[in-house]
Amino acid sequence: MSEAAIMAIFGLLASVVVIIVASVMSITNPYTTMFPAEAEPAHDIAIGIGIPVALSSIVFSYSGSVVYPHVEASMKKPKQWPNVVYSAMGFCAVCYLLIGVAGYWAYGDLVVSPVLDSIPTGAAATASKILITLHVMIAAPIMLLSFYLEVEKMWNITPERLGKKREFTVRLVYRSVVVGVVCAISLAIPYFSDFLGLISSIACVTMYAILPIICYLKLYGHRVAPWYEKIWMVVVLVIGVVASIWGSVDAIKSLIRDTKG
Repeated sequence: MSEAAIMAIFGLLASVVVIIVASVMSITNPYTTMFPAEAEPAHDIAIGIGIPVALSSIVFSYSGSVVYPHVEASMKKPKQWPNVVYSAMGFCAVCYLLIGVAGYWAYGDLVVSPVLDSIPTGAAATASKILITLHVMIAAPIMLLSFYLEVEKMWNITPERLGKKREFTVRLVYRSVVVGVVCAISLAIPYFSDFLGLISSIACVTMYAILPIICYLKLYGHRVAPWYEKIWMVVVLVIGVVASIWGSVDAIKSLIRDTKG
């Protein structure tokens, strides 16, 4: 977990810098300032057709929960884990809201994804793109950490059995091969963005919004949770199911449009 901690710290710092730069650049350089001769971009309170895919993306943005059990197990004081989760999720929500509100306020329906392509070009934008690219490259293996650890446990890849140097070499080669395979798959699949939307709608929403509640009820039963938690569980389950089904349908439609040209 020490390697993951270092990568997570870099990812945190890179993300904060990029969010601050993008937000400040959006606020100080809105669309009307960049293109004063053109009409102002439109702003909608809500776009119904985009809600399901948005919900899938929002759930995916909190997908770090896949490594939470390993992080909690590595803590000196695991009892402080609830406070860590609350603080981390609250901080993430503030960051997402900051960049989302700033970007949409500045560019409206003309904002592009990623928002860094909307802000004016220059040293700040270039540095932000470099930082976020490095962040993605370094943080991506963190999402595979649970898979790594489970396989290494199954194969008994430990310093006690292999020795420190050999164990490090085996882990390095094995994890590098996994990352290479993941990259190859992402490059080989056509229309990967829409395909990822489909996977997010089916797998991510199910894994992060539906299965945790089902597993909790299976382990502890419904009588343990107070009434207000039960209401919240029902709300999350309903939103999760709707987002999964609706988002999957939209993603499939997008893939069909892609294949038809």
